[in-house]
Amino acid sequence: MKKVFYILSFFLVLTSCNDALDIVQDGEINSEQAAFTSVEDMQKFLNGSVYPSVDPLNEIYFTSLFTDEVGFGPSSVSTSDILTHRFTLNSTTAEAAAIWASNYNIINKVNILLKGSQLIDYNSLSANNKLLYVNIISHARAIRAYAYTTLEAYYSTNMKDPNALGVMLSTEPVDVFTSKLPRVKNSEVFALIEADLQYALTNWNSSNLTAGTVPAQNYLDKKASINAIAARYYNYKGDNTNAKTNATAAITTSSLSLSAGSTYAGMWADTTRGEILWSLYRPNSSTGAWSNIASLWTTNSTDIDGSVNFDMGRKLYSLLDELPGGDVRSPVFVDASSTFDAFYPNGASPRESDVIVINKYPGKSGSLASATMRLRNDIKMYRISEMYLILAEVAVREGDLATAGLRVRAVRQARSLAGASVAINYTSPQQAYADILLERRRELCFEGHRYLDLKRLGVAAGVGVDRDVYDDDNKTLPLTLPASDYRFTLPIPLDEINANPNIQQNPGY
Repeated sequence: MKKVFYILSFFLVLTSCNDALDIVQDGEINSEQAAFTSVEDMQKFLNGSVYPSVDPLNEIYFTSLFTDEVGFGPSSVSTSDILTHRFTLNSTTAEAAAIWASNYNIINKVNILLKGSQLIDYNSLSANNKLLYVNIISHARAIRAYAYTTLEAYYSTNMKDPNALGVMLSTEPVDVFTSKLPRVKNSEVFALIEADLQYALTNWNSSNLTAGTVPAQNYLDKKASINAIAARYYNYKGDNTNAKTNATAAITTSSLSLSAGSTYAGMWADTTRGEILWSLYRPNSSTGAWSNIASLWTTNSTDIDGSVNFDMGRKLYSLLDELPGGDVRSPVFVDASSTFDAFYPNGASPRESDVIVINKYPGKSGSLASATMRLRNDIKMYRISEMYLILAEVAVREGDLATAGLRVRAVRQARSLAGASVAINYTSPQQAYADILLERRRELCFEGHRYLDLKRLGVAAGVGVDRDVYDDDNKTLPLTLPASDYRFTLPIPLDEINANPNIQQNPGY
């Protein structure tokens, strides 16, 4: 089954302010006049509408399918998924439309909240409510910065060029009948992202936004989590100073460290926070069917009997066996029920007998464990390991290969079952970039990074998509796609082009 969420075009998904407020859901409002009359209304909308709209599953699914993270499993795969896996990418590709629409959906929710907040007389609020008001805005603007960073990364041909064409810029709730927005230069989008981040970093405070017992990491509970959003943005942009400052702050002010051993395993089962800076709370179906993250690759459960549609690519699996003393990621990411061909790749039927079941999202456990939770986990948005790898990448750009090696070494030592530490001595930027890409491939697999990592670093590293011949049932197909290929920028969806005469398509489409 095709796993696509928010597949409607931008102008079908993003309603006018009035329309959005007329759709009554938990935490939403049913009339503009009564929409935001108190800080509590803002809080309900943030918790009931803005946070639940954050949905990276389209990015995670597309990335795993298009790059070298998965191969065909023993169960059925749809024709459209086969085409995407075989590098067919155009303006009708559902995943491209879904990534576009879901991130503009986030932006529109934030814009509704920011617009509605203007109806409240800030000066008349109590001291505590003033803090809460400002903190709600801080969270909302940080989330908008995240969404725009994602759009820029996928749809701009080059985030490092401020004059390259970016995406549509919207700071008001969108009116479906009048808003036909053009794409603008990256620099214009960057200005909004940086204003949002600066506001959030300056004004974040510890006033409580949540109700009940939601784990702290499921909100931007510390300024360090906003530093992490900023670090990724500035790294994508190639701003070394700000990427380093924010990645360092995310590490040093979070009170978190790289997880190892059972803590690392528990982090993926949602039994411990570990090194998570921000994750999305997905405890039950009330937050949407897309909370079943493991269903992107399997049907019923994350074991060999779960009707596995896609399994882990063989080359990716092999990379998880290279650390001295063993790699904790191998038993955490791969289910023990997986079947391995002892003679791979020379056995009688290597593709059929070698099924490496993806278990990075093993389902809820503890008090939340049940039959309905076996495919459901919180979605890990930012972790400490990504910050280390950002610092490594920045160090290479600054010509400091020794520091780059130390940052990668720290991640590998934490992931080694024996705590082994092997010195890394890079002799060229290309070697360093290739090794950073290798570690990001291991560490961040099935989290939606590989496509953008190849787009950003593949050419400099001399690395492209790297598949095993048995990741597909057709052994004559190309096993690689160079990072210079135009398909490492997504097409603007056809529905958007048909509805919006002002929009411009990306090259190659």
